[in-house]
Formats: sequence, C-alpha cells, structure tokens
Amino acid sequence: MIAIAAGFGHSIALRSNGTVVAWGDNTYHQLGDGTDTTSLVPVQVCAVGEVAPCGRFLSGVTAIAAGGFHSLAILRNGTVVSWGWNGEGQLGDGTFDQRLVPVQVCAVGQVAPCGQFLSGVSGIAAGGLHSLARLGASSAVVSWGWNADGQLGNGTTTESPVPVRVCAVGQVAPCSQFLTTARTLAGGYWHSLAVVGNADAVGWGYNGEGELGDGTTTSRSTPVRVCAVGQVAPCSRFLTAVNAVSAGANHSLARLGDGSVVSWGYNALGQLGDGTTTTRLTPVRVCAVGETAPCTRFLYQVRIIAAGADHSMAQLSSGGVITWGYNAEGQLGDGTTTSRSVPVRVCAVGEVAPCTRFLILIRGIAAGTFHSMALQPNYTVATWGGNSFGQLGDGTTENRLTPVQVLAPAT
Repeated sequence: MIAIAAGFGHSIALRSNGTVVAWGDNTYHQLGDGTDTTSLVPVQVCAVGEVAPCGRFLSGVTAIAAGGFHSLAILRNGTVVSWGWNGEGQLGDGTFDQRLVPVQVCAVGQVAPCGQFLSGVSGIAAGGLHSLARLGASSAVVSWGWNADGQLGNGTTTESPVPVRVCAVGQVAPCSQFLTTARTLAGGYWHSLAVVGNADAVGWGYNGEGELGDGTTTSRSTPVRVCAVGQVAPCSRFLTAVNAVSAGANHSLARLGDGSVVSWGYNALGQLGDGTTTTRLTPVRVCAVGETAPCTRFLYQVRIIAAGADHSMAQLSSGGVITWGYNAEGQLGDGTTTSRSVPVRVCAVGEVAPCTRFLILIRGIAAGTFHSMALQPNYTVATWGGNSFGQLGDGTTENRLTPVQVLAPAT
C-alpha cells in the first residue's frame, strides 16, 4: 500500500500498482465492490461500469479520499471517480443515486447525464457529505454535495450534485472571483479548509464551534481567513506559513512551516491537544507529549497531521505517531480508553498497556470517525480503535486499543 484513507466505518488503501482495496462498512456501497456486503478484510474496488461479480477493477489511481459514507479517487488522466452514498450529491455525477461501483465526476456546470467530466485534478478531499477538488494550472477549488452550512463555499446553502466553483475570500454570491492557488484541501463533517497563496489558511462552512478559526461562531458560505494564534475577533493578524490542514467533525488542525501544529474549534474531548477541554475560536498551539496545562513545551517536528471526528493524529519526522482527544473506542492507540488533552505515543503492533514499544518509521496516517490507520515501513497497514463495522480489516469486529495488522487482500 502507498496511501490510506479512513471514513466513518470504512477504510481504503491505494496499492503500488494503481488499484484500490477497501474494507469495513458497505451499507451504502462505500467499498465499491458492487455489493452492499460489509467486509472484515480488504476487497478490490471495481472498475467504472462494472456489475458484481466484477471482472475488471479500478486501476491507474494516483490518490484516494474517504468521506463519511463515500469514497473518491483521482485517476492518472486527471479525472475523478467516486462511489458510495450519494443522497446529498457528494459523488458529483449529477444524480442523487447511490453507486455500487465508481462513476465519473461531472465537470462544473454539467447536468446529468453529463457529457463532460472533471479533469486536470491534482488534489481531492472528502467531507462528511461533501467533496472537494483542486484543479488546473491556477489550482482552483471546486466542491459538490451537501451545502446546508455553506461547506461548498459558493456563497449559497444549496446542495449541488455536480461541482461548483468555490468563491474567493471576501466574495458574496453571485461571486465574480474564485478561490485559486490552493496547495492542500481538507473536508470536515460540515466545514472545509484550504491552504492558499503564500501559505495562508482559509475555511468555510459550519462554524458553531469555532472550527473556521476566524474568532466567531458564525457559519460562512464563502472562505474566510483563519486568525493567528492569540488573536481575538475582529482579528488583525492571520495564520501564515501553513503547510497542511486537516478537518475533523468540529475541530481543525494546521501544520506550520516550522513543524509545529496549531488547532482550533470544539475541544470538549481534548481534541485540540492544548491540555484543556476549552473550545477555541482561534488557533492554539498543540502541547508536547507529557505536558500538562499550561504547557511550556509544544509539539514540533511534525510531518503529517490527520483529524478524526473527535481525535487528532500527527506523524513525526522520526516516523513515530502521536494522538490526542477522544479515546472511548481506543482510537488513540495507547492501550487505554482514556481520552487525552495532550499527545500520547501510539503503541507498536501487538503491545498491551503499559506499552514499552511504539510505532516507528511510519510512512503515512489517516483518521476515521472512531478508528485510526498507519502505513508501515514495509507498506502494510496497521489500524486501531473502533471496529464495529470491520473497519480495522483484521477479520474481526473487535475494538483494538493498540494497532493490529490489516489482512492482505485475496487478490
């Protein structure tokens, strides 16, 4: 495996040969194998147009993303395919029909049956019930699906089953300028984030818990800039030097150029990692492992971040993995079910608390609603946390408090 992604109750992985496997909940066809049968072990995702039992499988994939109950993939030719739940139009094929196997995402402005499809795509992200893509030389951003809270960023709250263009910061619908120069994208349950321009963070959508980071709890249907650490609305300084963003259910994370991590939004379960359970309307710094609030040391040397529903993950430059936040299902991987307001180290596969060995040399991470994933040095996958749908891929439905090995796919 070379990439991993986690949804509500399903997991997907990209193989080095460009094919995709998936496992876990399949009630809404999010595994893409042509059935609605949940699988406790990985199965191959079918090719576009197939009917189960599939004779051809999805190939030529370069990137994947998992939403709440749907999945996305970029193909080598720069187009996007999607499969799973589509009740809010999150598959982008111009319909609201669930899809058992991948379908092509339509181009902006199309009406089903679409004659043109999204192309030139270089990045994707999947939210709870919406999807995002970066495309073209301008790195413009488009979105589709659920929009009740403005998470599509087009200045309206009308859902769209085909992609629409995300407005530029400060625009009001009907927008005349649109968001470009996007570096990375992230989709939360009801909000969206992007790094744009000179490494600035912007957000749009639901903001009832401060997850947009603009110092307010006002939802936004067009992007606003995320405030700098320590600011109070109306902010006069904004978050800069951002390398990556990640969005949870109601909280957000950003990795800065110096390798540190900041967070904002809902924090009742410690998912911001600042040593408190106080919700934050603007970013705060994530504490170092072992700190107690008020923290005097903070997290650095982070390479990758991932936000689950109510927990957070970071991969260190050393390859170690740390987690914080909600832990009732064991999604922190420290061998306990104790929620943490500061980061803890994830145990190694097979350990039992108190752990003496920890994950090392990890290549990638992903956070689902109640489970977590790590891409190991040998390109196999380890998982931990909630497993009621088989999303850990170990052949069982038992929750795991420390990482277990995902079983190899049959083919």
